[in-house]
Amino acid sequence: MKVIRADFAGFCFGVRRAYDLANAAIQNFDEVQTFGDLIHNPEVLEELNARGIRSISAISKIKKGTIIIRAHGISQKKLTALQKKKVQIVDASCPFVRKIHAAVAKFVAQKIPVFIFGSKQHPELTAIFEDFPAATAVKKFNPKFFKRFVGKKIGLLAQTTERSEKFLEFKNSLEKLGVKVLAQNTICGATRERQNSASALAKRVDVMVIIGGKKSNNSKQLFDLVKNITKSFWIESEKDLQKDWFRGCQKVGISAGASTPEKVILRVSQELKKL
Repeated sequence: MKVIRADFAGFCFGVRRAYDLANAAIQNFDEVQTFGDLIHNPEVLEELNARGIRSISAISKIKKGTIIIRAHGISQKKLTALQKKKVQIVDASCPFVRKIHAAVAKFVAQKIPVFIFGSKQHPELTAIFEDFPAATAVKKFNPKFFKRFVGKKIGLLAQTTERSEKFLEFKNSLEKLGVKVLAQNTICGATRERQNSASALAKRVDVMVIIGGKKSNNSKQLFDLVKNITKSFWIESEKDLQKDWFRGCQKVGISAGASTPEKVILRVSQELKKL
């Protein structure tokens, strides 16, 4: 069975930056903690925990040491509270996530209703809503709800890990209804690269394997994309592979979410070659 890897897979710039900052913090500071999970990958979190970094979610429990802000970012409200603690802060927020915060702030300042195409409970968005409670998360087009905005301006952004075609479908539906959409496609380039390469590969193979944490939205989007093209499976590591999935298969494609480390991808690839 031939194993083919997608052209773009694994750590993106933002995740790599957060991971490198965490490693540097371990070497340079004592009592290092992350505010929330640094990234959405269980193996990386276990590795950091084994090296003494634990995740903390309540500012009230922080007394001293160094705090790393997760890649998904935090609200300005929480950042201010952290600064008052007078702890060492390492900001590992993805720069692309920070751009969404800035874009929301501009719409709010102009008194333009702002909507973000994404998952309401995702930490990337919950941080935004803490600062801008008037912003709204949307995933499904509801003409009844948006009828009130016909002939009016709204701001439309996207969670960085969503699918571009779904975002554009949503935007087009709003425009057909008669809403004046001021849209910014804030899905990051790394997400689009991984989606495009995974989609192209899925058309050439018998089975696709997506590698990524089950909490990872970008991994979920990859899986949702390729499963509509060919038989597909979503795993966290090589331990999840099942031989029966590949009976009669000649070519298997692999891709991985932006928070999946290279070593996990290599182990999956090696295990597949043994089947």
